[in-house]
Amino acid sequence: MFKIESMPAKVCLGLSAFLLLLYSISFMFFSIEYVTGGDTGFALIDNGLGGMTDDVAYGMGGIETGFNGVLFFGIFISTMLILFEGAKGKWTIMLPVLVGMVTMTVCIWMNWNSESAASETPKYVSIFVTLVYAVAYFLLRDEGVNEGLSDYKPGLKVNDKIAMVALILLVLSGLYYSLRMVFTPDSVISEGFPAEEAWVGLLDASEGLGAPFPTTVSVSGSLILIYTLWSALVLTDGAKGKWAVMHPSAIAFVSVTVTTYIGLVAGLARTTSDANKMDVLTIPLVMLLVLISYYRLKDEGMEDDMTFMGEPLEDGGKFTFGLLALALVIGLLTMINEVLLA
Repeated sequence: MFKIESMPAKVCLGLSAFLLLLYSISFMFFSIEYVTGGDTGFALIDNGLGGMTDDVAYGMGGIETGFNGVLFFGIFISTMLILFEGAKGKWTIMLPVLVGMVTMTVCIWMNWNSESAASETPKYVSIFVTLVYAVAYFLLRDEGVNEGLSDYKPGLKVNDKIAMVALILLVLSGLYYSLRMVFTPDSVISEGFPAEEAWVGLLDASEGLGAPFPTTVSVSGSLILIYTLWSALVLTDGAKGKWAVMHPSAIAFVSVTVTTYIGLVAGLARTTSDANKMDVLTIPLVMLLVLISYYRLKDEGMEDDMTFMGEPLEDGGKFTFGLLALALVIGLLTMINEVLLA
């Protein structure tokens, strides 16, 4: 079933995938419960603050944590893709993920709030996941993970003008959001939650709706950076065979669009400040840009050498069907969780 020959590499990627899936599901579907320590319901993982309503981190950033969960899900998909399809040429996936994971680890440690009694498990999990993923990358060198890396010479390698504009917009917007979140998370929070606005003080932390902490925001920036680097690779290295990075991106942003707009119905989306509204409007725009880039670049080899379970996949329509089916499943689960069971 797995197309990785090295058992140590298989174990490392498997551990990475398991932890990414665990945190993605926990954050996607139980983010409110996570930040309230399980006080608001079942929590697959919680921050250890159950009953500690006076803690500065109690109930803070539940919605933003859910957003991070969807981004984790896309990276989980990319890791499983390597396991199922093989490592050959997958530096295009792994190097951006490593950059994002290292950034995330540094951000978590630098922005961790020492005044809170919240569990410090994420600090150590981030180090562990980054290390085992890096070990997997080095172990996969003999299986061709770096194939094509030595030939990489950055330039505008996309011919389709519409796709080129879409990718440029993805890279520019991704850098704008990710770098601000990573380097100045406090200013991002202050723009989204102006201290002088009365509604900010009324956010109900007991329902997990408190403003996010810099840690949460900087993690968002680190994850967005991964998707930005994937788009940049398509733009600067050409579309040929880049289905491997565009599939996880499409899955992540279709999923985040579905969950965000169901959240609007459920009253679990930030729409009060101008910055919040811009974020909500940007999400479907990013999804459309990713999909436009993918489908416009089919003629430039986007789906060249595309495989499923290691076997050549000639019918690209199967990915479209799978993407829509996954969006439907995630949408139904989110609706059940946030609307019907609320």
